[in-house]
Amino acid sequence: MHIFKGGIQSLFVVTVEEFTEKDAEELEELFKKVWSVSYDYPAEWRKKRQLKKEEITKEMNSGYHFFGSRNEKGEITGVYKLLVTEEDCFGEHQSILPGYTGKGIASAMYEQFIAYAEAHKCKKNYVNILDKHETLKHLVEKFGFSKVGEFEQAKGMKVQRYERECHESG
Repeated sequence: MHIFKGGIQSLFVVTVEEFTEKDAEELEELFKKVWSVSYDYPAEWRKKRQLKKEEITKEMNSGYHFFGSRNEKGEITGVYKLLVTEEDCFGEHQSILPGYTGKGIASAMYEQFIAYAEAHKCKKNYVNILDKHETLKHLVEKFGFSKVGEFEQAKGMKVQRYERECHESG
């Protein structure tokens, strides 16, 4: 288990850890709760993002890493997926339970995402952000990401690609 502590906001410390196949059922529930009410996205995309535990396990076995946070009871409160490509680190599918937004979870995930890419000698991090999500655009810009492009990821869903160059740490 990889654990990363960060995202201190309002005295709430967020720990980001890597999830395993044993977490797949709980992740399925989280995706269902988050994406069933993510009305900024087209209905077809929201349904596609509600991964079943079998799909989660399959993605884990094909190279995706699922990182996220838990509350004080040990319940998963947020997750995102990371994939190391040829020389880059792609983050996607960030999902945070509605009752846990605004607590620094997204920031902690981005800190961990950047640290992971640097530790694995990736040249850059990149993410796709729905063009309507001003708050998320501001967050990634805070972490040094810059907009490099725009495209339609699904019918009627325009996203913007943001990238950040990695720097060796230490």
